[in-house]
Amino acid sequence: MKKVGIGILLLLILAGVTVWVTQQDRSSTMRKELTDFAIEDTASIDRILLKDEQGNRIQLDRSESGWIVNEQYVARPDAVDILLRTMNKLRVKAPISETMKNTVLKNIIAKNTLVEAYSGSELVKTYYVGGPDREHTGTFMMMKGSSRPYLMHIEGFHGFLTPRFFTNVNEWRERVVFEYAKADIKRLELQYPEKPENNFVIEQAEPGSFEVTAGLEATPVTQLDTFMLNAYLARYDMVHFEGFEETKTEAFIDSVMQSEPIFVIALTDQNDLVTTATGFRKPLSDGYDYEGNPIDYDQDRLYLKINEDKVVVAQYAIFDPLTRGIGFLRNR
Repeated sequence: MKKVGIGILLLLILAGVTVWVTQQDRSSTMRKELTDFAIEDTASIDRILLKDEQGNRIQLDRSESGWIVNEQYVARPDAVDILLRTMNKLRVKAPISETMKNTVLKNIIAKNTLVEAYSGSELVKTYYVGGPDREHTGTFMMMKGSSRPYLMHIEGFHGFLTPRFFTNVNEWRERVVFEYAKADIKRLELQYPEKPENNFVIEQAEPGSFEVTAGLEATPVTQLDTFMLNAYLARYDMVHFEGFEETKTEAFIDSVMQSEPIFVIALTDQNDLVTTATGFRKPLSDGYDYEGNPIDYDQDRLYLKINEDKVVVAQYAIFDPLTRGIGFLRNR
C-alpha cells in the first residue's frame, strides 16, 4: 500500500515538472520581443515602408493634408486606414512547430514584404509578412533579425492579411475625380461632342443660386426642376474612378485618346481651379454582350482622361447619372 502511495506521489511530481518545463519552453519560444508585432499607438506613425522581393518599394508619409505615396501621389485614405488598423490589431494565432519551421522560413524568404514603421526618425517596428496558412485564416510573419516565424491574425477576422501589405503604387494612389460640395462649385460645363444640342452649363451666380444654359446657343433654361438640379449637383460630392489601366500598351491608349469623346465634364471650383474629365469608349477584342452578341466596346467600363496627365478606368454606373444631358433638369 505504501509503495502504491509513493508511486502516485512520484507520478504527480513528474506531471508537475512536465507542465513547468512545457510552460518554460512556451515562454522561451513566445518571447515578447519576437511576437510583439502590433503597434499600439498608430497615430504616432508618420512613415511606413513596404518592400517586396521583386524590388517594389512603397513609401507612405503622413502630411498635414493626408498621406503621400512615394513622395509623389496622394494616397487612398481607405487603404492607409486599413493598413494602420491591421498593424494595430495583429495578434499571434499560433507558434510554428519545429517540424514546420524550416518550410515556413523558406516560404517567407522566397516571397515576403518587409514592413518598417517609423515615428519621426525612430524605427518602431520592422517585420516580414509572408503568405497564408493552408486554411487561409492566418498569415506567416517574422520579426526582422529573428529566425522564428509565427502565424498571425486579427481576432474576429476570417482571412489572411498579406493583401493588405501590397506594393503596387497604383493601388495606393487615390481615385478621386470630383469631391465637391454644391456650395464649392462655381461652374459646371457638360459637353457631348456627338450630340452638342445636349450641352449645358450650370453656374453659381451667387451663393445658393444657380443658372443653367443649354444647347449650342447657350439658351437660358427658365423651367428648371430645382429638386433635380440640387440632386444632380450633390452627386459631385464623391465621384471616383475604378482603377488604372496597366494591361494596354501606350500606343493603344494613344489611339483611344484620339477617338471622339463621349462627354467632357469641366468643373470650376470657387478658387477657379478647373478639373476636366473626358470619357472615351473602351474598345474590346472578341467582346460579347449579356445575350451573347458580339460588341466592339465595353458596356460596363470606359476610359477617363483626368485633366491632361492621367488615363484611368471608370464605370458607366458612376458616370451615366452625371451625363444624362439637359432634359432631366427641365420641368415636365
